[in-house]
Amino acid sequence: MYRSRSLMGGLGYTEEKLKEIFNGFTIMEIRKMKAVEEDERLFGLPGFQTALFRKA
Repeated sequence: MYRSRSLMGGLGYTEEKLKEIFNGFTIMEIRKMKAVEEDERLFGLPGFQTALFRKA
């Protein structure tokens, strides 16, 4: 998805769904994804969540 700069549908999750999927992991951060311009090396879309979890 980073190379194509597209989620190709179906990969967006709510904060509640992320917590459910990663139940048992420690939440390090959940935040809204930062939108970036197409010519940047990073990937980001407005309105989506991004999260970092640590294995317990």
